[in-house]
Amino acid sequence: MKKKWITFDLDGTLMQNPFEKWVFPEIEQLYNDSIGNVQANGIRSELIKEHRRRIKAGLIVDAYDWDDIVRHVFSTNGVSLPVDVAELVIKHTIPPKVYLLEENSLQNLQILREKGFHLAVVTNGFEKYQKPVMDALGLTSLFDVILTPDKARYGKPQINMVKELHDTTNEIVAHVGDRLDHDVTMANELNVLSILFHQEMPETIRSVQPKKRQDTCMEWLEMKWKQETGDEPLPLSAIPKMIICTMKEICRESLS
Repeated sequence: MKKKWITFDLDGTLMQNPFEKWVFPEIEQLYNDSIGNVQANGIRSELIKEHRRRIKAGLIVDAYDWDDIVRHVFSTNGVSLPVDVAELVIKHTIPPKVYLLEENSLQNLQILREKGFHLAVVTNGFEKYQKPVMDALGLTSLFDVILTPDKARYGKPQINMVKELHDTTNEIVAHVGDRLDHDVTMANELNVLSILFHQEMPETIRSVQPKKRQDTCMEWLEMKWKQETGDEPLPLSAIPKMIICTMKEICRESLS
């Protein structure tokens, strides 16, 4: 009998990492201090621009190597200051700087394990950035496998990232994430249940069954796709098969 897996994204799905509010601002401050000047837009926009350039060039793994991105951007601007992004993540991995997006996340993941599912993390964040946060929030022990681009040498939405979980002895039954371009697209290409996590769901949509919600929010899905990719229209490959507002809803649904 095949092992049945449910795979999960991390950032924006299960947890909040410290990058946006703590790590990037400190990198920006280090850069400004080194040049003795405060740029109007700061160096962060250049870091994000390099990240997006790598994605567009198909360098999915390199696009999430923030240590390398910082070195490259600093060097391009004539700054040789060494910055260890992984160490900054550890420094700022202190609640409430990092937190679970739902109070009952750990309990709900445990319920899925008790139902017989194996759980795996599939994240585009490198392990050295993600595992300290997972450890601090109590997530690590609930997952059998943690797949990251630096280990898999692929990144979402590339389906080869999860090939070890979808073969003759393993079957991914569902993937849960908050992005259409990374999570839903990958799951649909694998032909597994694509579950979009949308925490701020209006009550009018919450009242609809999770597997029927996409019909009630196509306009929002179109807008979300454009925000993520800059493209339009929304392709069929990016439409989720289920939309949830809480992890508890996964526990209630039939997934296998």
